[in-house]
Amino acid sequence: MARVKISSSVQQQVLVASHRRCCLCYFLSDVKTERRGQLAHVDRDASNSKFENLVFLCLEHHDIYDGRTSQSKGFTEGEVRHWRDELYAKFPKSDAMLSDAFKEDEGREISTVSSYDKIIRRPSSNLGFLRRPWRYSLWQVANKPEYFAYKARNGCDGVCLIERINLPDGRIVIVCIQTIANPGMSITNCVETLVFQVCERFEIPADKLVWLEHYDSRHHDEWNWVTFKVQPPRGLFADPSWEPMTKAMWEDLRLRPKKRMRVTWDELESKVTKRFSWPVEALLD
Repeated sequence: MARVKISSSVQQQVLVASHRRCCLCYFLSDVKTERRGQLAHVDRDASNSKFENLVFLCLEHHDIYDGRTSQSKGFTEGEVRHWRDELYAKFPKSDAMLSDAFKEDEGREISTVSSYDKIIRRPSSNLGFLRRPWRYSLWQVANKPEYFAYKARNGCDGVCLIERINLPDGRIVIVCIQTIANPGMSITNCVETLVFQVCERFEIPADKLVWLEHYDSRHHDEWNWVTFKVQPPRGLFADPSWEPMTKAMWEDLRLRPKKRMRVTWDELESKVTKRFSWPVEALLD
């Protein structure tokens, strides 16, 4: 793939978010000072120069990550992405600084045109809805993954895919799928708040919840059952643990994972196969 130049605005966003700290030095070597470094592509695809695919690494770790070793185990994409997101979470005030970084685009200043606000505020414009928070759609049909926009504590909000499956025994399975182009924190690194947002939005009882976390990419195909030691009504979802899905666990849910997520008539198909008859009342939320 052809290398795509990293725009100056995106470079600034990464440098501000990382505070010029190398995430691998910060967490693996306890070096928390500013480092001399470079921007690396997390998925090693130089044609993907979006903010979410970049990480600031010191010169040494950058060479190690971009190089290929035959003897030792090198850093994995998931490992680097995890420590990068953890580093961003250490600097929650950086999101305000990031908003300033968006003002610069290839050296040109972008100003906010206040006349648009004046037009929206006109009683006759009927554009007041543009100032309302974005509303998630409700699940209307079973077996259909839908996009879900979620908030993150550090301001790096993300988007994932959510699929709801009502089991015959009353449990509610939520399949949470990491999207390839997720612009914010991963579904793993903010799982506690992500689960809370989904359950609160769709009124899912915590004691009925089965949360399955899935990464669907060319690099890995992971399925994990996530449980929490603390959950509502005792408190917020806390102390999560991840257990890789086994054949017995799939059989307990009477589900079976599909290898590929397909698109039919511009709609995403379910990522799992159901091994039970689907009651009519489950088709509507």
